[in-house]
Amino acid sequence: MRLISQGSQYAISAIIAISKQSGDGAVSASSLSKSLNCPTAYLSQVLAKLKEPGILKSQRGLNGGVYLAKPIDQITMMDVISAIDGTEFFDKCFMGIEGCGHVEPCPFHEFWSAERKKIENWLRKTTFAQVDEKMTQAWFDLRLQFSSGVPSLS
Repeated sequence: MRLISQGSQYAISAIIAISKQSGDGAVSASSLSKSLNCPTAYLSQVLAKLKEPGILKSQRGLNGGVYLAKPIDQITMMDVISAIDGTEFFDKCFMGIEGCGHVEPCPFHEFWSAERKKIENWLRKTTFAQVDEKMTQAWFDLRLQFSSGVPSLS
């Protein structure tokens, strides 16, 4: 069972890759898409969704691309997921039953409501700086190599 979309997965991986890039320059969607093993056009659409909420900024021209609009300790997992997937997940029934709620709960309603709230709180509290603290460069490089077969951005 996947809790986030492929787009959110790419967005999270892109934020991590951009934050690990040395220097303050922009990273092209083409370069990111090769590292993340995803279609450039799709990744460009995903990255565009991160500009409006102020997660990324873009730069045109020869050395153009995207870069973080703010430090990674100010970007939460929820910022990225809500920009890509929205927040409807936190209102939906575990079984997808229309009308499930406090008045007409499904058998999973009480449990899932509590767990969903825990997940939402964790996503709102967890910054990319915290994720970065738990991720070694070796793990990141390995993840990129397994997903694409090409070297990382480093």
